[in-house]
Amino acid sequence: MTDSRAPKRIKTTTTCEESSKCVTYCLPNEILVDIASKVASQSLADLYHLKLTSKEMMNITDDDYVYKHSYLDRVPFFRMREIPQEDSFLRRCRSSGNLESLYRQGTKEYFLDNELYLKGLGLVRLAAQKGHKRSMYAFAMIVLMRSDARKGSLGPKELEEALGYLRLLRNQKCVLKCRNEVVEFVRFLKWFMSFGLEMAPREHLCRNVPCTNTWRLRTGSWCLLTDDDDENDPNMCESCRWDLEVKEFFATI
Repeated sequence: MTDSRAPKRIKTTTTCEESSKCVTYCLPNEILVDIASKVASQSLADLYHLKLTSKEMMNITDDDYVYKHSYLDRVPFFRMREIPQEDSFLRRCRSSGNLESLYRQGTKEYFLDNELYLKGLGLVRLAAQKGHKRSMYAFAMIVLMRSDARKGSLGPKELEEALGYLRLLRNQKCVLKCRNEVVEFVRFLKWFMSFGLEMAPREHLCRNVPCTNTWRLRTGSWCLLTDDDDENDPNMCESCRWDLEVKEFFATI
């Protein structure tokens, strides 16, 4: 007599860790590191969850390349009480060449440390040379800043480099965005200044008084509110444009 009952289905479950192991075993480490770095560049929370999926992924996410590309915009400039894990994470980011981390540390050292300001400027410059936009703007404003405490550290080479960064930001229409972000950070740093670092524009780039080809807004005549209103006309005086930018920067910090 045959058994007419339907065969029992065997229920199978796959845990998150098992799925993760399957992925880590199937893909080369180089690809996994690249995936982890892309996650890190978008969200530290997602990176943290990725770390928890398996021991293998924990090791993958500990690669310097992942720290180099970690997204730090949501990490505050300062905490009233230091978090050891966060501090350790940021140090690892800096040692791995994370550009946002280099920018923050460099700007902090330039404005707050009379001994390490050249080192700080070097970090900002390095991040700028590697394409970090806030660093480009910060380096340009530092070069165009007059400071009795910082005489002799910058020259024509640095000036031309600074103007090159401003041109690049202008062509990409992100000068105002970078200005606002750098101003926010420098304003924050000023609360911790223990000495009176003079911050003011140096002599005008444009030496023509009056300038017959002075820069002007695309529309209106009051102030530059958007990058779209920046009349990027090669026949207009570029020096006047940057003189105004420096003036606006120092008026807001």
